[in-house]
Amino acid sequence: MESLAKYGVEHPITVVSRDDYLQRLPRQTNSVLRRFSYVAISDYHWLEAARALGLSHVPVWVRCMPPDSIAAFVLRRHGHDDHLGPLDEARLFHAALNAPGQTQSQNAFARSLGWSPATASQRLALLQLTPDEQAALEDNTLGIVEARQMVTTRRSHKAPVLGTVSG
Repeated sequence: MESLAKYGVEHPITVVSRDDYLQRLPRQTNSVLRRFSYVAISDYHWLEAARALGLSHVPVWVRCMPPDSIAAFVLRRHGHDDHLGPLDEARLFHAALNAPGQTQSQNAFARSLGWSPATASQRLALLQLTPDEQAALEDNTLGIVEARQMVTTRRSHKAPVLGTVSG
C-alpha cells in the first residue's frame, strides 16, 4: 500500500465490458456492480487498494474480448482465486478449450494454466451433474469430492452398447 500511495497504480488494470464478462460468468451478476460498465479482470486487487486510498483515477486497459477469450484470460490470471468455484472453473475451462482458434489439446491447455490433466478432467466432469446437483455444489451443500463421485458412479453404471452378433 505504501508504494501505491506514493506512486499510484503504475500498470494499467485490464477491464472488459460488464455485459461480455457476465455472458461468460453469469453467476457473478450479484458481485458486479450495475453502475459500472466495465469489470476488472486483472490486477483488481490494485483497484481495491486504490479505492481504499481514495484515489479517484487509475490507468485501465479496455480490452475488447469475445466471451470465450475472457474465459481463458480469467482462468490464466485467477484460476486459483477463491472467487471462482469449481463449477465456474469448469465452465470457463470448457468455453476456453472450445473457443474458435484454440488448438491446444485438453491436456496441453490444462498444463498452460498450471493444472494437471486430471484436474481438468475432474472439473469438466462436474458439468455432467444435474442442475440440482450443480446448485448444491455451488451453495456448498454438496462437496466437490462427492460431486465427482456421483459423476463417476453414473458413468460406471451405464449399460454397454450392445451390437448384433452374427453366427
